[in-house]
Amino acid sequence: MNNDKKSAQTRMVIAISLFAAALISAMTLSSLANQTQTYWVARKNLIPGYQINQSDLAQVQVALGESRMTYIGKDFSVVGSFVKFPLAKGELISVNSISDLPEGLRRTQVPISVRNSDIPLDLQVGESIDLFWVPVPNGIEVAPEARLVIGKAFLSSIDRKSANFGSDVALTISLSSRDIFSLLESTISGRLVIVRSDG
Repeated sequence: MNNDKKSAQTRMVIAISLFAAALISAMTLSSLANQTQTYWVARKNLIPGYQINQSDLAQVQVALGESRMTYIGKDFSVVGSFVKFPLAKGELISVNSISDLPEGLRRTQVPISVRNSDIPLDLQVGESIDLFWVPVPNGIEVAPEARLVIGKAFLSSIDRKSANFGSDVALTISLSSRDIFSLLESTISGRLVIVRSDG
C-alpha cells in the first residue's frame, strides 16, 4: 500500500515538473517572439537599381516574432547595396529587397524634360513608367508612328515647379545603362510622353 502511495506521489511530482517546464518554455518563447529589435527602414521611396546611402536609412524598433529573420537588423550594414524591388518610405528593408547587382544590371539616373501635358498629374517618385516617342508633324513628310522607347523605367525625381517658368517639367529617370542611348536619341526630335506602367 505504501509503495502504491509513493508511486502515485512520484508520478504527480513528475507531472507537475513537466507541466512547469512546458509553461516556462512557452513563456520564454513568447517573450522572445515579442521582444522588440531595431531594424532598417527606407527614409524615402527607393527605386530598383538605386545604390543605398546612409542618408536613405532610418531605424525603428519593432517586434516581428517569427518574421524577424526576413528583415535586416541594425547590426547588418546595407549601405552600398542596390535595391531590387521598390521600397516605400518607412518600409522595412527585407533580405530579398537588396543585393550586390552585377555591373551590367546597375541603373543610371538620366535627367530629361517633358511637356507638362505629357506626364500624369498624380505621378509620384518611385513609380514605374513607360516612355513613348511621339513625332511632331512638319507638314512635308508623313510622320512615323509613335513607339515605345523605354519600358519599366522608374521616376527618380520630378520638379513640377520648373513648369511655372515654361511648359516643361524636369524629371530624372532611372533606367538600365543599356537604354541610355535609346532615350537620348528620342530627345533629338519629336517629344516624349510619360505613361504610368501597369505593373
